[in-house]
Parts: sequence; structure tokens; C-alpha cells
Amino acid sequence: MVEEQTFGATGGTRRSRRISRLAAATLAVATGSILFTGTASATPTVLADKFANTVTDDGWALELAATKLSANPVPNLATTAFTREGFVSAKVTGTIGGNGDSAVRTGYIEQGLQIGCQIDVSSGLGLGLGFSVGPSVGVSISGTGPSANIGANASVNPSVQTTIAPGTITTIPLGKKDLEAARASIAAENVHVKIDACMGPVTIRSYAQLAVSTATSDNSLFVYSDPTWL
Repeated sequence: MVEEQTFGATGGTRRSRRISRLAAATLAVATGSILFTGTASATPTVLADKFANTVTDDGWALELAATKLSANPVPNLATTAFTREGFVSAKVTGTIGGNGDSAVRTGYIEQGLQIGCQIDVSSGLGLGLGFSVGPSVGVSISGTGPSANIGANASVNPSVQTTIAPGTITTIPLGKKDLEAARASIAAENVHVKIDACMGPVTIRSYAQLAVSTATSDNSLFVYSDPTWL
């Protein structure tokens, strides 16, 4: 009887171990399915170009164009359920024309991303490899036509990484350039974007700005891309 009872206990233990192994395997498969869930895009999503223009109170004609806009979401390298990764491209062009009554003292163009996931950036922002060029002398445009002083100020951030938590929309600059002449542009191609701690889809849109200041007026133009998923 003792041997039969021992055998029965051992058999129960073996069955219990088999069930445990099966449950563990099932859990691993389910977990793997979650980890590898992501959005893949064979080709980037091309977004419509955006334009804006205005005439300042002192007679300058300002034109702003955001072109070559695209977003390409990819499965994240960490294969986690709470990380989104992708690549975005954008170009901004700002132009000053006309014959203003007051010389343009300063001006710049800027472009960036607005990111939202029912979230806000609360843990800080990490920017990848970037560069900047200086000094900044600004722009000098006479009343009869544009001309530039010597000097430059440009910055580019080709990689953006941020951690998000429930709350708001976050704006992240991708590049800014002081105007040295009547026309300036910034082109960013395949900028790497990585967002952590987001349980839902991430929505992004790009923005572009042209700002000009004279002795008598300050003007800013903005355009925004259509929103898309990352």
C-alpha cells in the first residue's frame, strides 16, 4: 500500500508539472504576441504640403511652405508593447519679399513635431546626435530689397526620444535657422522618433514657423501637417 500511495503521489506530481509547463508555454506565446505587436509600413505615409502667406503692416510679403512631409511607423527594436518607433521627414521654406517701409531686424524659420498619446512628457526629453552652428547676427533687409549680414544660426536634431505619461500634447523642435537672406530652408529626412511608456496609438503632426521682426511690427506664420499615426 505504501508503494502504491508513493506511486500515486509521484504520478500526480508529474501531471502537475506537465500542466505547469503547458501553462508557461501558453503564457510565453501570449506574451510574445503582445511584445511583437506593432505598426509596420512598407512605404512612408506621404502628407499634403501646407502653405501660408501674409503681408505685414509695413509692407513685407511673407511666405511659408511645409513640404516633403512623411511619416513611416516601424516595429520598435525593443519589441515592447509600450514603445512606438518611426521615421519622419519634413522641409520648411520661408521667404520675405516685397518692399517694406521698415528694415527687417531679425527673422527665423523653425520646424518640429507635436506628439500625443493621451499623454504628456513628464520624464524629460532626450535628443540624439545633433549639431548647431553660430554665431547669430540676424538679418538686415533694406526698404528697397533684402540683404544679409554675415552670420548664421542653425540647429538640427536628427533623433528624438521621449517618455510619455497620461496628459497633454508635447511639442519638440526639429530645427531652427536664422534668416540671412530673403529665403531660407531646413530639410530633415528620416528623423528617428522613439516614444516610450505609451499604451495606445501615438499621433504626430509636424509644424513650421516663419517669424520676422521690424522696428514697427512683429509677424509669425504657422502651418501644420495633417495628423497621422506613429
